[in-house]
Amino acid sequence: METSKKPFSLLNLFRRIGASLFFIGYIPPASGTIGSALTVLGIWFVHVKYPMFFDMQHLVWFWGVAIALIAISIVLSSNAKNVFGKDDPSAVIIDEVAGQFITFFMIPISLYTLIAGFILFRFYDIVKPFPVNKMEEMDDGVGITMDDIAAGVYANITLLILMASYHWVKGYL
Repeated sequence: METSKKPFSLLNLFRRIGASLFFIGYIPPASGTIGSALTVLGIWFVHVKYPMFFDMQHLVWFWGVAIALIAISIVLSSNAKNVFGKDDPSAVIIDEVAGQFITFFMIPISLYTLIAGFILFRFYDIVKPFPVNKMEEMDDGVGITMDDIAAGVYANITLLILMASYHWVKGYL
């Protein structure tokens, strides 16, 4: 459902900047994929500079960032209809950041896990299996954000299963 755009305001400009990650969401044609890729690069950078962030002893930091990302995504996405003039505009990619981040919960960070996590998240976000597809039906920013969070949870579980299977098979070789 299309709505008319609101007149310019500084607050709406800041909302647009935040929701689109400094206008990266306007890069066609795959803004969600670009947002996910930048999130993976950010996770790699943090892992290189601050590896303890992903240690099991520091999960409180991980969840603090995850909850903050989810909350920010819901708030910014809730305003998307008014700011962008659409229900779920493709320029809003803050939800991709939150979902992609969730993918790496309790995952040891390596080049392989980053690539696999990226591919799995994009797969679940695009295909939207049940109940990911039902999450979109939630109201406003909650629906926009929660389908990506659910895709991140699916990607995380799949990645954990793949890693466990690899180590199990490797033990028999």
